[in-house]
Amino acid sequence: MPRNDGLQPRFQGLNIQGVSVAQGQEGITLRIDDNLLFDSGQAALTLQGQQVLASLKEVLEGFEGTISVEGHTDSIPIATARFPSNWELSSSRAIAVLRYLTEIGITPERMRAVGYAETRPLASNDSQEGRAANRRVELLLKQTLGSP
Repeated sequence: MPRNDGLQPRFQGLNIQGVSVAQGQEGITLRIDDNLLFDSGQAALTLQGQQVLASLKEVLEGFEGTISVEGHTDSIPIATARFPSNWELSSSRAIAVLRYLTEIGITPERMRAVGYAETRPLASNDSQEGRAANRRVELLLKQTLGSP
């Protein structure tokens, strides 16, 4: 079972607009608002998204453990040629983030990409604010046994 004690203090000073930090049972979650990373209905990182991820590089490099890049959507269906459902959209967004993190030097062997579509909402999808909260990419950082 991963040890997560002592993780939170490393991230308390992280002050990046649109990125929040939460301690959970599985590790530390860096939650990034999707509007910082992607245009609506798209999976190509925006320039702003690249800048946000680049600002996390030092923190991610200093972390010893695995990084699960997790894409989430709201419950509004998408049905385009490229994204027949929210599963494809959430997965493609997670992969886009993982690929960019690899490009800036994060070790690919430490990462995985997961798409959850609308299955793990943070808020009700009944309001615009709730749907906005549900559209996100999370970086779940899991410390490996034996790491400080």
